[in-house]
Amino acid sequence: MPYTAIEHALSINRFSTYRQAVIRSIGKSCDTTTLKLYEWNAELSSRFFFPIHIYEVAIRNAISDAISIRYGSDWPTNAVFQNSLNHLDKQTLQSALSNGYHGVSKLLPEIKFVWFENMLTSRHDGRIWKPYITKTFPNAPTSMTPQEIRKALKDACYIIRKFRNRCGHHEPIFNSASLYDVYPHIRESLNWRCATTSQWMNSKQSVSELLCKPVI
Repeated sequence: MPYTAIEHALSINRFSTYRQAVIRSIGKSCDTTTLKLYEWNAELSSRFFFPIHIYEVAIRNAISDAISIRYGSDWPTNAVFQNSLNHLDKQTLQSALSNGYHGVSKLLPEIKFVWFENMLTSRHDGRIWKPYITKTFPNAPTSMTPQEIRKALKDACYIIRKFRNRCGHHEPIFNSASLYDVYPHIRESLNWRCATTSQWMNSKQSVSELLCKPVI
């Protein structure tokens, strides 16, 4: 395999992260292992997109459902709801509405996912999460308080979103501190929302298989 040509095509700096990891692992530089690690990283990134896709759609729908219980089905245009948001989140919502409002289902994909993550902050406990989180996430442990459920969802969302961004920007994930936590977070959060969807996703995903076959 003409490793040098590939390294130059994709950049020496990009490959240096993988090469250094190989050196730390086996005590010497190895072109073959470095390329295998790069291939494994790229393949794993691509495999993560299916469960992340299911997670993001399900979670944003769940959050939308919770908001709608409090503010109505057209909550994006509800002035009381808009005024409950911090300045940045209000701007984000109004920007998504700037091209017209054609219903919640059309609007949700236009809002950045971090906006939904921000809806899981304690700011919204009193109005949304304390009264409605068990309706929206019916399978969450009954031993947890609404605040604890909301915080667990928020913490997981942050980890998953940051990891998703690394995958999307073709960055290394093999060395991510959260690598082995991301899929369990996805599975748990989705299970709290809908056990059937979580089981279906788990039966179709191939992340777990590849995680069991690390290169180094």
